[in-house]
Amino acid sequence: MSLENYRSSDFFITLSRTNTMLRDECPTLDDLIRREDLDRDDFLEYFQEKGYGYDEKTNSFKPAELKPA
Repeated sequence: MSLENYRSSDFFITLSRTNTMLRDECPTLDDLIRREDLDRDDFLEYFQEKGYGYDEKTNSFKPAELKPA
């Protein structure tokens, strides 16, 4: 499943797919962005709008209140 239509997909499906890809296939967010040919700023903004942020330590998106400072 591609992430190309992430804005029109169900958020939690996109979140799950993104974190699965980060865990299993892409060692960094930048690898995922390149692989899926995504706009990095828009992708991060989309998650921020939903209250999520990227955590480099765990290579995953988490709720902003749980994301380490």
